[in-house]
Amino acid sequence: MDYSSQESFFGFLKALLPTCGRILFKPLDFFKEISELKPANLKQQLRAALAFAIVMGYLRLLLDTVNIYWFKVFSRGLFSSFLPQAFGSSQDILASPLFLLRPVIVFVVTLALVSTGIKLVLGFDKVLVPAFLVVCYKSAADIFYLIPLVGGIFALVWSIALIIVGIRQVYSINLLRSSLAAILMPFLMLSFVLLSMGPAFNRVLGSFYPEIRPQLATFNDLSAYMNMQALVSAAESYKKDLGFYPAHMGVLDKYLPAALIKDVTAQDKSGGYVYEYARPDDKHFILVSRPLEKMSSGRFVFYADEKGLIRLNGIQGAVVSDVSQMEQLLLKSSGAALEEK
Repeated sequence: MDYSSQESFFGFLKALLPTCGRILFKPLDFFKEISELKPANLKQQLRAALAFAIVMGYLRLLLDTVNIYWFKVFSRGLFSSFLPQAFGSSQDILASPLFLLRPVIVFVVTLALVSTGIKLVLGFDKVLVPAFLVVCYKSAADIFYLIPLVGGIFALVWSIALIIVGIRQVYSINLLRSSLAAILMPFLMLSFVLLSMGPAFNRVLGSFYPEIRPQLATFNDLSAYMNMQALVSAAESYKKDLGFYPAHMGVLDKYLPAALIKDVTAQDKSGGYVYEYARPDDKHFILVSRPLEKMSSGRFVFYADEKGLIRLNGIQGAVVSDVSQMEQLLLKSSGAALEEK
């Protein structure tokens, strides 16, 4: 690779596409050059790699916005009868206060996860400069966002492959250890963080990526319905054991997972739904769940009582008998929302 061609901004842009081509289609040769880089060229290469990652990151952000717009137009015209509203509008992206910082934040988080994985798997003595270069240059896969609609899938798969190949080359390890250090370990760490955050993660993600709020609302709707099922079943078990219905949901901890109890009783309503329970007398109860923010954190109001049925919008509402029926309801609701757009 001719590093001197990147000494000026014009030279950098001129080398951008050829560099992407080399990384994507000759990754073994490219990352071998990286691993053999002399210290005299190191600072220059670090600057060039960081500039490459930033340019590709903002190119991806631009293409992401355009793709969401075209997805909405495409789906409205051809698949509005059965395709759910998978994304918000491109205007929703601009609503994020961190919109312009997204590429930087994604880069920093990726670098932190990969670097930690390398330290844990390969040893704390490993230098992280090669990992920095790999994370920068894996951004070449973002060029696939030029492909409408499906480009993001190609970009994701190719970037994962580039990280694995790159880490393998620069650290001279086998494919298994490279996959473990660069992909599996970061995935496990990220999953642990997300699970520990629980439903509160939805709110953080919705603030950072406003365009996926419809997806989060759908997830909240389904979770609320399943929580209602679990609560009704637990209340019945409580009555069977003690002869009367519980006074409040908190005493159902013996019959429900701790995570579910935390979700339905959380003060911040981070699961997107508010749960209200009342017991008029020992033989009756009323359970209602409604979105914290109508049409944003959820779209349905669920009602249940001692009859054991879960209804929509009150005691006279339609009965939702099982999860599959709820999924069909969500699909129709999303399609209607798409038409309104």
